[in-house]
Amino acid sequence: MKFGKSFDLSREPESVQTFWNDDANRTAKLKEASANVAQMIKRIDADILTLTEVGGKEDLEVLLGELNQIGVNYSHWEVCDCTDKWTGQNVAVFSKFPLKEVWPQIPGRSIYLEELDGDKEAETGISKGLKVTATVNGKDIDVFVLHLISERKGFESDAKRLAQANIARRAVIKQLSMGREVIVTGDLNSEKRSESLYRIRGFDDVFEELIQTGLSNYFENYDVRWTYNFRGQPEQIDHILVSPGLTKKDGIKTSILITGDEKISDHNPVIVKLNLR
Repeated sequence: MKFGKSFDLSREPESVQTFWNDDANRTAKLKEASANVAQMIKRIDADILTLTEVGGKEDLEVLLGELNQIGVNYSHWEVCDCTDKWTGQNVAVFSKFPLKEVWPQIPGRSIYLEELDGDKEAETGISKGLKVTATVNGKDIDVFVLHLISERKGFESDAKRLAQANIARRAVIKQLSMGREVIVTGDLNSEKRSESLYRIRGFDDVFEELIQTGLSNYFENYDVRWTYNFRGQPEQIDHILVSPGLTKKDGIKTSILITGDEKISDHNPVIVKLNLR
């Protein structure tokens, strides 16, 4: 996809299929793509980096190798156990701090209505989700990275995404109820004021609400406020949410960096600097 091809190679001409079905060609292209992404990661310069739409362990080892070659070292990292058989995409965490208490999947299921009149219902889990605990200066912080369903199927996708938000919120509550500090990140495919985001943040339960670092008062630079262009409409659908006990409100600085190259990503990364309590 990063090289302008369809995700489903059967839609491409036979010559393209032949090229991409050759292991040597795929290996070379993975290395090329990883080198491009590594340069962007170097620009981001994060202590903890969460990634969506990435390959598995072997692919990430290629990316880490490219990072090492340009002087960027993440000595701790984890990747999820993806259950999405169609895309095979994963989420991952790279960290300069030790990681422990890994959940390779976000547990749980939720029911949702596929039709407004309730004639048909379905259930879902979170197919691409991961939780790690990072130890920063002796303090444990639970870091979630999620990739929720996109908007492509309209109402059904919106209902399914809200169900996935229910699962995510239950997992967050489990940690909050033990007095833990929490960060939730990822491609949530939801704008800041959507029902799914409010659900994850905790607007309709009794536990404390997560801080939306995408609010205007946290931005260092107002020039770029969006992470994805959906059918010509720029919007922020990638987020970093933090628990209130992690930092004072004046200890949050947010920015969004323009990628400018779809060979790296069609999303812009969100960067949040936190002054920990």
